[in-house]
Amino acid sequence: MSSVLIELQSLFKRYVEWVSSNPSQLADVELTAKWLSYFLAGKINNSSAVSELVYSLSNLLVFFNDRIIEKASRKANDDTTQPVERHLKVLLTTLEYCEVFIELSAHKLWGSRGRWVFIAIIQVIKCIGRLFLTLYCQNTKIIRNPPIPSLNRKTIQEAHSPDNASFRDNLAGESSGIVLKRSGRVMRKVNCSPSLASRTWKPPTMGSVPPQPAEYGGKLLVSAEMLYIAKPLIHLACMRKFGTKSWASYLLALAVDSASLRMYYKNRVVLSKEQRVELSRRCVSMLLYLMRSPFYDRYTHDKIASLLNGIGNNVPLTGTIARLILSYIPHWQETYFYMWST
Repeated sequence: MSSVLIELQSLFKRYVEWVSSNPSQLADVELTAKWLSYFLAGKINNSSAVSELVYSLSNLLVFFNDRIIEKASRKANDDTTQPVERHLKVLLTTLEYCEVFIELSAHKLWGSRGRWVFIAIIQVIKCIGRLFLTLYCQNTKIIRNPPIPSLNRKTIQEAHSPDNASFRDNLAGESSGIVLKRSGRVMRKVNCSPSLASRTWKPPTMGSVPPQPAEYGGKLLVSAEMLYIAKPLIHLACMRKFGTKSWASYLLALAVDSASLRMYYKNRVVLSKEQRVELSRRCVSMLLYLMRSPFYDRYTHDKIASLLNGIGNNVPLTGTIARLILSYIPHWQETYFYMWST
């Protein structure tokens, strides 16, 4: 048994070394695994659960490999995130990738009642975790979805290329530019210039700290985030009372989302660049309400069906694809377009 463990440890070590050295080749393997889940749908029995399992595992594989690359690309003391915050974000991200598969599996094993029990459990865990991040973690006032996004491997590769070794050494512990006293113009330091081939020609950074919110604005932002976090539980409670396709639960969730976004936009000046990007993503995700019941059942379904049928009947070689998409849309709408998924 000990020899097997030693062999597994050695195999894992070689895998970590290969992942750290070949992030570009790894991306092709991950993309193939993700596309496999789409081709499995409808091809075998229980294809929904199997394809969702493959999709979840592919996301987890990308997430695991990202952590390996991230760890290899930085020094141990570069990570200022608290261990509790880090572990909680890992848990919430893993749950984000697996929740649809858990719901489908619970429905297969225990029926509709078991599915709703697991949905409630998952949303309570996510709500508690997000509340903790919002209230007790210093730099997590607007939580991204997922909490740990995919790693930009291209940027890491460029930053750690051999040509930029001296550039990185000069940047350690200092900003890459200076501000001229009279004009206020930012100029790059000579010792902080990368090689010509790796230069991006972007303005130098001054390592400035993002503006801290005022006391009133800070409280308002926390209230907006708590409203957004509580939305899934509010929506589930309304569905329990009024039904799964009730206009009351739909409009209440829409109102909560709109109120949270409005509170954020009133104080967006105090948000960092990453937080503004997440706020923009939330605004775009409001379009998903067009695909959610009962609005989808009453309005969107007929519009999409007319559009796809028109394309299939009038554009050559698109009829088969249009009919295939049209047959899958009801399954996608029922499986993915929940109020609590975002």
